Amino acid sequence: MSRLHSAAALAALSCFFSASPSALAKPPAITSIFPPGGQRGSDFELTAADAPDPWPSAAWTSHPGIRLEPLKDRKGVYNANVAADTPLGPHLVRFYNADGASQPRIFFVGLAGETAEAEPNDKLDAAQFLENTPVVVNGRLDKTGDVDAFAFRANKGDWIVAQCHAYSLDSPVDAFLHLHDEHGSKVAFAPDTQNLDPLLAWQAKRTGTHTLTFAGLVFPFNASARFHGSPHTVYRMTISTGPFARNTYPLGVARGVKTPVHLVGWGFERQQAAQAAMVDAAPVGDTAWVGANGLAAPVPVLLGHLPGHRETEPNDSTETALTIAWPSAVHGRIGEADDEDRFGIVATKGDRLRLRLRASEFNSALDPVLRVEDATGKQLARDDDSGERQDAKLDWTAPADGTYHLAVSDLIRSGGSAHFYRLEIDRVTPSLNATFTPDRLVVEAGKSVEATVTISFTDGFKGNPAVVVRGLPDGVSAQIPATEKGGAVKIKLVADDSAKPANVPLTLLVVEPGTTVNHTATVPIGMDKAGGERLINAIDHLWLTVKAKPEPQKGNKK
Repeated sequence: MSRLHSAAALAALSCFFSASPSALAKPPAITSIFPPGGQRGSDFELTAADAPDPWPSAAWTSHPGIRLEPLKDRKGVYNANVAADTPLGPHLVRFYNADGASQPRIFFVGLAGETAEAEPNDKLDAAQFLENTPVVVNGRLDKTGDVDAFAFRANKGDWIVAQCHAYSLDSPVDAFLHLHDEHGSKVAFAPDTQNLDPLLAWQAKRTGTHTLTFAGLVFPFNASARFHGSPHTVYRMTISTGPFARNTYPLGVARGVKTPVHLVGWGFERQQAAQAAMVDAAPVGDTAWVGANGLAAPVPVLLGHLPGHRETEPNDSTETALTIAWPSAVHGRIGEADDEDRFGIVATKGDRLRLRLRASEFNSALDPVLRVEDATGKQLARDDDSGERQDAKLDWTAPADGTYHLAVSDLIRSGGSAHFYRLEIDRVTPSLNATFTPDRLVVEAGKSVEATVTISFTDGFKGNPAVVVRGLPDGVSAQIPATEKGGAVKIKLVADDSAKPANVPLTLLVVEPGTTVNHTATVPIGMDKAGGERLINAIDHLWLTVKAKPEPQKGNKK
């Protein structure tokens, strides 16, 4: 996640509310924001629903390049400014007052110009016409049975690409897209392409006006068969008739190192656009988003600790396999039917390897199969579904010193340009993981509250980790018990009688004993994850609201 604002700045904003705390009844409860994102370098109005009460209510964002200022005379409306150097991709927004904070909402920073959906546009002959592409349409399926239609021009040979973010923004909808030609005939359809959100790509057969229709069913599903809509069913849809990046090659880079990547997708062969980008792999988070001049939307790049290699052909046999150093990550593609890629590794008896073949989580067409073979070609291990989605994962121990081969293929022996993958070859090392709950707390001066940090040990980790709380405001302290055995650790946050009102994000760190290695505890956010990943699925801060001690009521006796 992007870096947090300073605690001092947030504490200063508490002047919004401190004048009359008795008039405030509850923290904001924001179910959606509209628009749910904006273009870099733009200013616009953003509406929070349901509108915070009382008004005005302050807003915090996870990156200082995104600023939201409440309009005092328009309840629920903020002036939004996205600085030109704000990192692309998803960020977080919280709304808060003297009584607490809302749950975080996702706000996406994009590349293309933006427009708002304009009703009525629920029929092909009433479609909203888009003068220019690429464009990001911010819309809402606002009622049951709603369908939104958008028309635009495309030339013969253009790649029409429509990418929707709805479920991935926490909207309760399983959406789909239909593309119609100038005669109204359906020529393409996209259902669940990336989690429950659709991604449509189709090459225009002739020049003319084309129309996209967008609709969806409620998620989680119920007995209703009608198209879903509600005031909170918001979406962002990028529509492009030019170059559009689907992914990067390689799919991931080493964290903390500036690395060039190649952008892969549709339409580059017809129009000029930069296909090279530089990933500035910041030391936080596990994903960076990159874009380039002339592109419609940014794409995610995985950040990790492994150095990278690129596949070189031919490598479909033990004789042609490239022997690579490990730990490392290899990026490749099963380019045609019946293709196999092989990589040689040298291992010592007893080496414990963790092998991950990642493809479907990047929306690759590959249904990956991973095999470990000895020097004679004998299969020693195989997996095709133990990782994320349909990806492969193996923990394997070398039975003897020697060279072994890792074979990558597709389950049904298909191949093509969209069959890309990332093969990670790492050691099994002891580690720990830390989560916490809840994601926000409210404490009154003179009182205390508790959060639970749960520490789990994996792969034989041993030691006595320590929990550290960073970002506490003045007058608040943390009481932390010993953590020798891991498990659930109760953290008590104590506010002195003199503690002043504040709203701040706290970081909970778990430090490995005798080292400077620390792990930031996280907490899952969003609705039920049965439909797949959101753009942000966990946050790394605990929001703390400190309330002033209430004034004694007149007439009360001590």
